[in-house]
Amino acid sequence: MQAKGGAKKNNYFYIAIILLMTVFLSFSFGYFYLMINSDLIVKGIFVNNIGIGGMTKEEAVNFLKDKIKIPSFSVIAKYQDKDFIITSKDMNLSYDYQEMVEEAYKIGREGNPVERIREIYVTEKRGKYLSFYPEYDENKLKEFVDKISHEIDKEPVNAKIKITRGVKQITPDIEGVKVSKEKTLKNLKQLINELIKGKTEKTEVEIVAEKVEAKVTKSMLEMINGRISTFSTVFNLQDANRSENILVAARAVNGTLLMPGETFSLNKTLGPRIIQNGYKEAPVIIGNKLVPDIGGGVCQIATTLYNAILRADITITERYHHSFPVAYVPPGQDATISGNALDLKFKNSTQYPIYIESYIEGNKLVMNIYGYVKNPSKWVDIQSEVVEKYEPKIKYIDDPKLPQGEEVVEIQPHIGYKVNVYRLIYENNKLVKREFLYTDVYRPVDGVVKKGTKKVENSKSQESPTEKENNAQVNPEPPQNSEEETSSP
Repeated sequence: MQAKGGAKKNNYFYIAIILLMTVFLSFSFGYFYLMINSDLIVKGIFVNNIGIGGMTKEEAVNFLKDKIKIPSFSVIAKYQDKDFIITSKDMNLSYDYQEMVEEAYKIGREGNPVERIREIYVTEKRGKYLSFYPEYDENKLKEFVDKISHEIDKEPVNAKIKITRGVKQITPDIEGVKVSKEKTLKNLKQLINELIKGKTEKTEVEIVAEKVEAKVTKSMLEMINGRISTFSTVFNLQDANRSENILVAARAVNGTLLMPGETFSLNKTLGPRIIQNGYKEAPVIIGNKLVPDIGGGVCQIATTLYNAILRADITITERYHHSFPVAYVPPGQDATISGNALDLKFKNSTQYPIYIESYIEGNKLVMNIYGYVKNPSKWVDIQSEVVEKYEPKIKYIDDPKLPQGEEVVEIQPHIGYKVNVYRLIYENNKLVKREFLYTDVYRPVDGVVKKGTKKVENSKSQESPTEKENNAQVNPEPPQNSEEETSSP
């Protein structure tokens, strides 16, 4: 009987143990279930040493706004005697309270249930401390640096040179200043970050600015030590419009400075040949004929400059000759320009600056090229050699509007040429080298003559004296090396 009673007591004991364990597990399960499904921040969490455990997110945000204040300070950016100030308010310094709370709220909510429970338990027992710093708007700092740059930056001023009849005047260059925005912004951010974290009490930062050298300096221009070539042509002062066009164009070219590697464009230098720019109507060559047009005469500028450049031994990159030779230079030595289609271009292929002086002296157009003269005894001339001539044809066209026996030249004939051009190099007035440059071919321009067929009443004889005077003279002549008539292009 006692054995049975003892066994019964043991059964009650085990049942009690099981019941207690069941209650404990149920309680634990319920507790941990509430822990991992609570919408409250886990207890034991501190933000910047301020406890927010057990609060809702909204409660925590409002609590932190009340407890954590935004620091207030000013930063002074210095350059020489200039100070630029930006405050914490200017840079929109602020805490992101919502983000701070969100980071705290994540604790105990990531991973599997066992991991979450463990993290919650450890946090409640030991505590977890989160640190946050205020943030600033970097765009505001960039705007601040832009403002500094706008007030400090100074463009360099190039040195200038003026040569008048060989007399040289140089205006010195002035260095510029440019703020290094990248380096200055980096220094600002570093100081502000240290202030925010309490690592420094310094509030001043140096603005990084660099000197900017002018592209053209006085020392560069001083390398121009003399005239390396000159060339001149003459024109007819009686042709007032053409003379005025040459004067306007000469002024535009005068004073041109060409640094090493730079390319000169005559079209670009002259600009549009229009009345508003001072140009007038004068004869130009169009379609093998001389016709009035605005800017007639500027080709003499092109030709004169071209010859000066040839004699300066400078690289010519673009040049076109006329459809027939002109009167003021030998065949093969002329140059023409037209609108933006035909241009005269050359590149400063030397290591030194080149200066162009262009002026009118009486009826003479002068082009002087100045640069670095290495050998004063050396000079260059250009020689044209006519190797072939092409005689033009004359075409007669009956014109019933002209009186019988009268002739009018519609197109003046011009002899064609094939010309070899050479550069002659002299030293101490002795020819040391003769080099071939190029060949120009001028096609002959056939003449066109209108012949009158209209019968004249009461005509006594073959021609009257007046008719004889009006008869066309068709006589193609080779061009002379001088200005012969106002109709020269």
